[in-house]
Amino acid sequence: MANEIAKLLLEHAETFLDRAQAVEAALSLGMPLSEIETYLDWLDQTRSLRRPEDKPNSGNGQRPAED
Repeated sequence: MANEIAKLLLEHAETFLDRAQAVEAALSLGMPLSEIETYLDWLDQTRSLRRPEDKPNSGNGQRPAED
């Protein structure tokens, strides 16, 4: 149960400071650091997949033409 709470705290941390506090809380709840790192890596990957607006439109790194 403690790891589920820790994961929720980590998941909802959006800023660097929030994430640092969430990591401290997860550690105090007994979640191992290696598991925290693995979970944060997984979160970062899934969030980057859900945000296609952050990627270039054409896929070639060029800005779209302006009208």
